[in-house]
Amino acid sequence: MPDTVAITPGTMIELVRETVLPDLPADFSVGADLFEAGLDSMGVMQLVMYLEERFGKKVEPAELSRANFRSGLAMVALVKGQASGA
Repeated sequence: MPDTVAITPGTMIELVRETVLPDLPADFSVGADLFEAGLDSMGVMQLVMYLEERFGKKVEPAELSRANFRSGLAMVALVKGQASGA
């Protein structure tokens, strides 16, 4: 069942911190590059599962791109159906 938490760039950064990058700095910018911070393909797959479970967002194969997981801002666009390849 989808979560009722607001879908914001900050929420996405917290999600990344909770699931795949626990050492992400507290002041990590919502527009900063998550791949430069250590996100890898395995982390993306973990995020996909979490987005599907928490927000009810079915991530389509065409949406599995670095661009859609590059930042908190990009992930919000993905969840809201406004992402590249959506």
